[in-house]
Amino acid sequence: MNNNFFFPSKRSDIDSFKVMQLLSDASNLENNGKKIYHLELGEPPQIIPLVLKNEVEKLLSCNLPGYTPSNGIEELRKKISNFYKFKYKLDINHDNIFITTGSSGAFLLTFISCFDEGQKVGIFNPVYPAYRNILRSLNIKVIEIFPDDSDICSINFKKIEKIKNLDGLIISNPNNPNGQVFSDPELDYIYNFCVKNNITLISDEIYHGIEFEKSSNSILNFGAKAIVINSFSKYFLMPGWRLGWAIIPDSLRENFLKLSQNLFISSGNIAQYSAIKIFECIDQLNETVKQYSISREKVYKLLSDIKGLNFKKPDGAFYFYLDITKFNINSEELAKKILNEIGVALTPGTDFDKKFGLRTLRLAFSIDNQKVIEAVTKLKKWFEQNY
Repeated sequence: MNNNFFFPSKRSDIDSFKVMQLLSDASNLENNGKKIYHLELGEPPQIIPLVLKNEVEKLLSCNLPGYTPSNGIEELRKKISNFYKFKYKLDINHDNIFITTGSSGAFLLTFISCFDEGQKVGIFNPVYPAYRNILRSLNIKVIEIFPDDSDICSINFKKIEKIKNLDGLIISNPNNPNGQVFSDPELDYIYNFCVKNNITLISDEIYHGIEFEKSSNSILNFGAKAIVINSFSKYFLMPGWRLGWAIIPDSLRENFLKLSQNLFISSGNIAQYSAIKIFECIDQLNETVKQYSISREKVYKLLSDIKGLNFKKPDGAFYFYLDITKFNINSEELAKKILNEIGVALTPGTDFDKKFGLRTLRLAFSIDNQKVIEAVTKLKKWFEQNY
């Protein structure tokens, strides 16, 4: 085939997801016999609750409908609604809950439904890169809100005051990659700022439930004029099932439905029916969060012994975001060097921050506690020997 006839569109020319390239490099080394510690991926441990395994076996022997309603099966939406009543004391109409193909599907549906080409959407750096890349592929202008130079690992939410004519704002709470959890006064400020200035507010709450010192409220605790996106991948221990949801206002329901019918038809049937059972496992889910907390404390202690490394203890999610400025090497080179020499895979900050990303690394502590400690101990020794 003559490939000269095929030219990629300008909108498809977005940044690669560097963590996936790093995963590929790490996997190649692993396949060649090198022991690899995967601290690059934000993936919960492979602990599938027994009730979920049993449900899958049961479903595979049933005559399930192939396609489900495009907004998701009603029983699952009702389960999510009940969860919000239990956890957040919120009354969410299950018809305003839209089941999606992962959180990425929720973001895509939300962005297309809420914004037209050329409109401006603000994102706080450091940030999950899919926001930026999906928005750009839709020709929506991304307004990067950067941290202060004196504290490159933290979000300064009051910087939105200086940005004019925003059409939308995305917050990540708890944040990926830095684990920052917004306080109630901060959420209240952001919510009211957006309402006052007619800004569409989208709250990514995928790491809700994985908090340590303090739990976070949903943005919907401060009012109904916001969209919430969540997923079964993190707190609910279902990564790879590709199942998420959006909580949307009445005004978006019809457009969401039409878009989903055309883009996705429906989310996976077995994933949806299985997810109904995960709400029976809250105690086990919370026990996993306790294990994250133990890892967090041990990793914090080890990292604190590395001279020149700046970071904060995360309030939520399962990442440390590390400022490596004092080592005079960019994060992509450093991540590659550490991977090749000691087999510890870390994510360069260039995925998350377009200004300061070459000065930061993300370390995930979500895998098995013993492996995390082993990996960070090796990392500490490596820094001591090389710096």
